[in-house]
Amino acid sequence: MSIKSKVKQILDRQIKRLLPAYVTFDQNRNDRPGALFKAWGMVLTNQLVGGYYEFGVYRGESFRESYRIYQGYAAWGKSQAQSTEMWRRQIKWDFNHHFYAFDTFEGMPDNQENMLTFPKGSFLSSLEEVKLTGEKLGMVEGERIRYFKGMFANITKFQAEGIKQLRPAVIVNIDSDLYASAVDALEIVRPKLQQGTVLLMDDWNCFRADRNQGERRALKEFLKKYPQVEVENLFPYSHTGQAFIVHL
Repeated sequence: MSIKSKVKQILDRQIKRLLPAYVTFDQNRNDRPGALFKAWGMVLTNQLVGGYYEFGVYRGESFRESYRIYQGYAAWGKSQAQSTEMWRRQIKWDFNHHFYAFDTFEGMPDNQENMLTFPKGSFLSSLEEVKLTGEKLGMVEGERIRYFKGMFANITKFQAEGIKQLRPAVIVNIDSDLYASAVDALEIVRPKLQQGTVLLMDDWNCFRADRNQGERRALKEFLKKYPQVEVENLFPYSHTGQAFIVHL
C-alpha cells in the first residue's frame, strides 16, 4: 500500500469518528460501500448462497470493501446464536460465500468508445499488489477467494472449466466501464444468475446515460437476447451507479 493510501485511510478513520452515527452507518450511505452494504443485507436476509462476482477490480478497493462488509454481517450472524430470542438462535446462517475478482490488471483495454476518462492503459493496477493488500484482511487466495486475470472474453474461452465450477451469483458488481467489457461480464455470469441476485452496474449513467452506449446498451441487449432474465430497479448509488434485482 502506498504512503498516500495509508494517509487517506488514517484521515478517513478520523473524519468518521467526528461524524454522527446516522451519517457513517453504511445503510445510510449512498456511495459504493453503502450499495454493497444494502446488497449484502438483501442477500443474507433472503439466505442466498453463492459468490460475489466483481468485474473491473482496479486496485481492489471495492472488492476488499465488499469482504469487510460481509465479515461484519458474519460477526452479527454469530451473535444471533447467543440471542435470548429462540427464533433467532434457530436460524442457520450460511457465511461461506465466495469472492471472485475479474480484471485485466493491465489497465483499460484498447477501445473505440470515445470516453476521455476510459482511454487505453488507464486504471492500471497490479494483481500481485491487489492480492497482497487483500491478504492483510484475511483474503487469502484459494477456493473462497479467486482472481481471474485477462480480457473477459479470453477468460471465458481459456478458463471455461474453472468458471463452470464457480458458485451461483449472489451479487454481481460490474465496474468495467466499457460496453464490450460489460457484454462479456454478463455472458460469464448468465449461467450463475439466480432469483434474487443483486446486480450492481457502477457506470450505468456514464456516456450521458445514453441507452445505446456503455453498460446501458450491454444490459439492454443482454435482456433482449435472454428474455427469461428480467431486472427490477432497486436504487441508484454513488455518481453513476444503479442497483437491480434479478428475476428468473
